[in-house]
Amino acid sequence: MTASGRYASPDSSFGRSTSNAAARGGALIAVAVVIGFLLLWQGGVGGSGAEVDAAPSDDTSTEAEQADESSDGEGTGAAAEGTDGGESTESSDGTDGAETETGTDGTENDTGTEETPTTTLALRPPGEVRAAVANGTSTAGLAGTRSGDLATAGYVTAAVNAANDTAVSNIYYLDTYGNEAEQIAILLNSDASVLRPATAEQLLALVREDNQAQIEGYHVVVVLGSDQVLG
Repeated sequence: MTASGRYASPDSSFGRSTSNAAARGGALIAVAVVIGFLLLWQGGVGGSGAEVDAAPSDDTSTEAEQADESSDGEGTGAAAEGTDGGESTESSDGTDGAETETGTDGTENDTGTEETPTTTLALRPPGEVRAAVANGTSTAGLAGTRSGDLATAGYVTAAVNAANDTAVSNIYYLDTYGNEAEQIAILLNSDASVLRPATAEQLLALVREDNQAQIEGYHVVVVLGSDQVLG
């Protein structure tokens, strides 16, 4: 009688042996699948999950930086534009600051304030000007010579003696007669440096008392000094 094999069924067939081998193979495949899934999840899926979470964070940071740079760029541009705009506030005459509007007549500014024009008194004709010449030197007849020069030019003149001898020549005049006094200075070969304003009382005090009545009402008194500036 022949003994049954190790893997044979009681009826000496291989059915049992084949069934056991298939069960063990299926178990091994299931274990391999589970292990492979775990490895795949840890090394691939699980790791990629963490990396995926980090990536949006980096993108968000990058977008925030780009937004900041954009804001900085816009701020710089605005500042630059503001600077350019500031340069446009220069006035038409080249000075910095607010522009001033001037009317065609040049008398009004942007505040509407009218500028007071400078008035120049018309020069009186020589015949309307009375000028006395007072001799303040020891040279006799000097006042008569100079008053004659003025009379030739058309002025109403008088030759008198100065109250005191003086070394400095000056021309004294009443208010509003400055232009006429300057013309007299030019006729006597001098200029405006010798002009001195005075009151009517001061004009009378420049000559001797016995000559004061003679020049009362005069507008100009020429005092001749020893410096000979006026002759």
